[in-house]
Amino acid sequence: MVMIAVKCPMCKGTKVSQNGKTKAGIQRYICKEKMCSMKSFLLDYTYNGAKYGIEAQIIAMTANASGISDISRVLKVSETKVSKTLKKQNQP
Repeated sequence: MVMIAVKCPMCKGTKVSQNGKTKAGIQRYICKEKMCSMKSFLLDYTYNGAKYGIEAQIIAMTANASGISDISRVLKVSETKVSKTLKKQNQP
């Protein structure tokens, strides 16, 4: 039997426990650290747009003059995800 050390993607804490499964049967985890705001997460997302930190990467790539289709192709997310992230950043 192999043990996988699971760390929270937000706080990098190791107080993580299992929290059920998704509809697709993938294990869901929850961080038990007191100061962490991460509700639940997966180790391997089927869609890259749901990963923690992907929106920050989209903003950073936009600041470096990458276009929507370039960002979509490099990060393997939809152009809609890129557009919505950029629109959300421009709102007050």
